[in-house]
Amino acid sequence: MVKDVSLYNGKMGLIIFFAHYFRYTGQQIFDTTCDELLDELNKDIYTMSCVDGFGYGLSGIGWGIEYLIQSGFTDDDSLKICKEIDKKIMKIDPRRMTDFTLDSGMEGILHYVLAHIKGVMVKHSVIPFDKIFLLDLYEKISNILQDTDSSSSIRILCEKYLTFYENKTSLPDYEFKLSLFLDGNVLVEDDLSKSTFGLKNGLAGFLLKKLIAI
Repeated sequence: MVKDVSLYNGKMGLIIFFAHYFRYTGQQIFDTTCDELLDELNKDIYTMSCVDGFGYGLSGIGWGIEYLIQSGFTDDDSLKICKEIDKKIMKIDPRRMTDFTLDSGMEGILHYVLAHIKGVMVKHSVIPFDKIFLLDLYEKISNILQDTDSSSSIRILCEKYLTFYENKTSLPDYEFKLSLFLDGNVLVEDDLSKSTFGLKNGLAGFLLKKLIAI
């Protein structure tokens, strides 16, 4: 039984793998396994304490749910499924964030926020975050873009959010790139018995890299 529910080390990464493998093989057992894990995950969300971390927290799980929906693996409604995630994300004060990294900071938050807004707007024509959070994020992003030392990856996401915020009638310009989270995998076959289950140097990431290369 996999207890870790995160994108990098746990169930979320495995769910994405089984979704792809079912699409590749057409064997029902993989679709059933994916659905069972997703049901477990939806219950586990309520007990998670790590909110903002993309790799190991709720924003990465929310991103994974949006990935599944927008990639056509499930017809679930992220506005409903991610409601608890959104409540916890909105408790964060973006203006006080000093960690801008993907795995645990602002870059990961932006991946989820942009993906989630896009997914919800397509289905419901509403924005799943309140005005205060959106404004606070906008102000923080404006400061990040003024910092010439900020990384190119976060600057791209910041500019996408800035464009969305200033014209909220248009969908955010966001595309899922699963390879972004697989390229760093250094797992080799001899290490499989010692690995985690998720995307980050784990079985799901190792197998997905092989599957995508087919």
